[in-house]
Amino acid sequence: MKSNILTVFFILFAFPLSLAAQEHSHSHARNEIGISPGVTYSPSYENWGFGIHAHYFRTLGEHSPWALGGSLEQVSGHGSHWTVSVGGKYEIFDKLNIAVMPGVTFFRHNHEHGPQETHEHTKKAQFSAHFEIGYDLIHLEHFHLGPAIDYSWSKHDTHFMLGIHCAYGF
Repeated sequence: MKSNILTVFFILFAFPLSLAAQEHSHSHARNEIGISPGVTYSPSYENWGFGIHAHYFRTLGEHSPWALGGSLEQVSGHGSHWTVSVGGKYEIFDKLNIAVMPGVTFFRHNHEHGPQETHEHTKKAQFSAHFEIGYDLIHLEHFHLGPAIDYSWSKHDTHFMLGIHCAYGF
């Protein structure tokens, strides 16, 4: 019963969104390069850190809400790691975007072998998924700036990032 209610709610919510997304047809830059610095929280490690996410996207057409691209993310402070990913972005409404980026995460950890013996060790690469919602609050011709919320998942770590999305379109 709960799944039926959720399905109906999803359809009622998604249908107006899809109509609104089809109606917007403004022209925007075909290419975007951006960076999102922010604060991260990891439920896996129960602590805060710093993260930075850089990306490149290219839209599929002059008026298309879809874009494909790649990203690089670095997180420090908890389970320090680098992530390389590829995926897509969809402009839900004017200035509101969602990106889904599957990728590979490389972790760095310090291991202690005694009271004075420590070395850095890199774990094997793991599959990961990165989800981002961003809103272009300030739009100045080619440059846009706004809040972004990220969620990243891998077998070894999950984290949230609240940051500022800064991008340049060309």
